[in-house]
Amino acid sequence: MLPERGVDVLARAMDPLRVRPARLRERLLRELPSGLLVALACAQIGLSCGAQLSPWKGGGFGMFATTDGTAFRYVRLFVDAPGRSEELSVTGSLEFDAVRAQLFPSQHFLTRLGEAAGARELRNGREAATVRVEVWTVGFADQPLRANERRLRSLTIPIEPRSRN
Repeated sequence: MLPERGVDVLARAMDPLRVRPARLRERLLRELPSGLLVALACAQIGLSCGAQLSPWKGGGFGMFATTDGTAFRYVRLFVDAPGRSEELSVTGSLEFDAVRAQLFPSQHFLTRLGEAAGARELRNGREAATVRVEVWTVGFADQPLRANERRLRSLTIPIEPRSRN
């Protein structure tokens, strides 16, 4: 017959699911960086496929597998008002918002850019009822090598006129 203490040691050795808290903590800390890296890669792939996030941003996974970066994406702005419809240029004050919209054309970034463009038009004394923001990408066909443009996303933002108080 085994002594009482020997039974306890044997029972612990036989129970593979029983892990001491210190060992569990060590294991979690050791595997945490790998888990975070896999989660980040999966999130970036999902955003790249579903929300047109540029593979060059959001973690950079897959960035060397595509040309879909800032060099091959561009933003177009169109303003409409009674008696006016024209394309706007992206000025220095809009450049930061334009780059963000280029790389991740989410509703938030497109709205932010459109509102900033509309506010700039109103500040300069020009009418603006709506601003349409479009994000385009340039892709390449293999045979023969030819560039083609494709609109990724478009959003029209209504511009509220400022009250003169």
